[in-house]
Amino acid sequence: MRDSIVEKVAGGSLMNESRPFHRKDAVFLLCLVGPIALCVLLNALLRPGFARAIGGERHSTGAGVRSQDVTWIFSPTATAEHPLLTAFLAPSDGQIAMWALAMSAILLTARWLIVRWRA
Repeated sequence: MRDSIVEKVAGGSLMNESRPFHRKDAVFLLCLVGPIALCVLLNALLRPGFARAIGGERHSTGAGVRSQDVTWIFSPTATAEHPLLTAFLAPSDGQIAMWALAMSAILLTARWLIVRWRA
């Protein structure tokens, strides 16, 4: 058995075989990429647009390009006029990214448990 696997790998037939894309692959990718893509969409487009629309002030912390963390500060009148929107915009971009990574880990763990339970 082991020799046949070694021969396939050495011969290249095992490495070059392609298999069709299955539903389980799509679910795995959705669990992995979905929360991160939603985070990028929120942090890059939606949150800055909403914050600028209600008069938010952008504050960046960190000296490097990769280490900047953006938070939005609002005046008391903007907070009083838009309490839900300012509460949505209150967490920093780094916190949103950490929540997305945690959600991705939770979804992948749940998927793994479901697959193990069904097997």
